[in-house]
Amino acid sequence: MPVLVHIADAKNSARIRRSGIALGKTRRAVYFMPLTQNYFTSHQWLRELKRSGARTLVAVDFRLSDDEVIWGGKYNETHERQPLGIAIRRFLSEDDPLGWEFFLSRRVHPKEILRVREVSQNVGWRYFPSSHGREPCGCSYCLRRGEIRSARIRATYDEGVPEPRLDDIRRRVAAETDPEAAMELLWALERKRRRADPSFLRRLLDFDHDDLHEELARMLVQFRHRGTRLLLLQLCAHRQPAVRQAAAHSLVKIDRASAVRALRARGDDPVIAAVLTALES
Repeated sequence: MPVLVHIADAKNSARIRRSGIALGKTRRAVYFMPLTQNYFTSHQWLRELKRSGARTLVAVDFRLSDDEVIWGGKYNETHERQPLGIAIRRFLSEDDPLGWEFFLSRRVHPKEILRVREVSQNVGWRYFPSSHGREPCGCSYCLRRGEIRSARIRATYDEGVPEPRLDDIRRRVAAETDPEAAMELLWALERKRRRADPSFLRRLLDFDHDDLHEELARMLVQFRHRGTRLLLLQLCAHRQPAVRQAAAHSLVKIDRASAVRALRARGDDPVIAAVLTALES
C-alpha cells in the first residue's frame, strides 16, 4: 500500500487527526501526491497552495490500497480515472513529473492517516512548474484576490493592459466562434464588478465546451443584475456536475438566502444537495 501526502493548512491539523481529510469545498475531491524519495516532487504543490493565503502548511501522510480508483494527470491535461497503483507507476516513469496531481473522490478516513508532520514552507513552484525566473501574470484568471503580493503584481500588470470596454466584449461574444477565445473574454470580464445584464453571455451555452460553461458559472458573480440569477439557475441544470456546482456556489455568493431557497427546489440533484449540506454544516 503506497504512502501518499496531502498538503493542508496547519490550523486544520487537529480536525484532520480527529475526522480525516474532508472533500474540498470548490473541487469535491481530496488532492494528494505519492510520497517518493524526491522531496521536492512529492511536495511540489506547497508554494502554489500557499498562494491562497495560508501562513503555515503541514503534510498529512496516509495510505490507500493499490486498487483504489483515483484521478491523476498533469494539471493542464486531461486526468485519467484508474487504479492508484497504475497511476503511480505512470507518474514515476515520467521524465518530468512536475505539474502532476492526484485526486480522490471520497474523504480520507482517520484510520487511513499515518501522521501529520511539519514540512518546509519554501519547497515547490508557484504559478506553473517552469515559472522560476519569469514575471507572474497579473490577470484576474491567474491571480486571485487575496493572494500573497497580489496587489503589487496586479498593479504592475494593469499598467500595460487597458481596461476592456463592456460594449466591445459584448460585440465579440456575439461574433465569437472559438470557445478558447470566448474563455479569454470571460477572464477579461472578471476584472471588475458590473451592474449590466449578463444575458448576452447566454450565447456561450451554444458551445459544446464544459470548461467554458464552468468558467461562465464562476465569473457571473461579477454581475450584480437580476438576470444573473436566471442564467445561474439555468447552469444549475447543466449536464456536467462541475458546472452545476460552480453555478450553485456563485448563487450563494450573490445572495445566500435566496440561493438556498432556489437550490432546495433542486435538492434531488446530489451535486446541489452536497452544496446545501456544506452550507448547513
